[in-house]
Amino acid sequence: MRTMKLALSVGLGVLSLSALALTSDPATVAGNTTVTDTTVKNVNQGVQNTAKNESSINSGIQAKGSQIKNSTLDNENKGVINEAIGRSKINSGIQANENADIQNSTLKNVNKTVNNTAINQSEINSGITADGAIIRNSTLDNTNQGVNNTAIDKSKINSGINADGATIINAPLILNTNKNVNNTATGESEINSGINVKNGTVVNTTLINTNENVTNEAHNKSKINSGINAENATLQNTTLNNSNTGIVRNTAKDGSTVNSGINVKDAKVTGKSITNENKNVINDAQNKSHINSGVDFGAN
Repeated sequence: MRTMKLALSVGLGVLSLSALALTSDPATVAGNTTVTDTTVKNVNQGVQNTAKNESSINSGIQAKGSQIKNSTLDNENKGVINEAIGRSKINSGIQANENADIQNSTLKNVNKTVNNTAINQSEINSGITADGAIIRNSTLDNTNQGVNNTAIDKSKINSGINADGATIINAPLILNTNKNVNNTATGESEINSGINVKNGTVVNTTLINTNENVTNEAHNKSKINSGINAENATLQNTTLNNSNTGIVRNTAKDGSTVNSGINVKDAKVTGKSITNENKNVINDAQNKSHINSGVDFGAN
């Protein structure tokens, strides 16, 4: 197996883009690229990414629309600060979306002491983004430790595993861990630090998500998922396991939604099991807001 190693700004690095839509691509395998029998290792340590005014930055692994076969994509963020302002985009994680085809591979991402701030319709990914992808016989493993996500004014942040609309078949494990994570979303913004398989098809797969010492705070029609979101998904012979431990605080105000449990509203579920555990959880919903830290089938 071939190995490609990319160590980015080990020690201290600053990458700032503004005004123009520019892109820095340390590990880009996008489009019609095929990656076979290869290990791609990318490390961000002490890196600061700032994108302003419809700009974009990639300091992670970008594999949009690519074919990944018998390979490993391994990305690590340590002491990273991402700030996207004014319809800008930053990727410091793994992007394998837009019809990417992932077979017999492992995607692993670690966030340790990471601050993500997205303002004014901006987007940040420091996790694994695989929305719309086809994932077969592959493992996705994401860890958030000491992560602060702040999304303001219709912005979006993913530090978890986002597989919205993906097809996942025979995946041994989809694993996400949140430890000491703070998520704050305001002004119709969205944050995912959990596992999102909304609108997807998941067959013969195990999904495990853990929240330990997590604070979720959503205001003004915002949405936060730190659990497993399988709304409108098709789940066949699949196991869903979610736990909230340590102290988990969920606050939703002014028409907002927080999920730290398992959301299977409008889903088609056949076979296997759904398990959710809450220990030391504090939920506070105000003014037409909704919090789920249990298992939500959507029946009111």
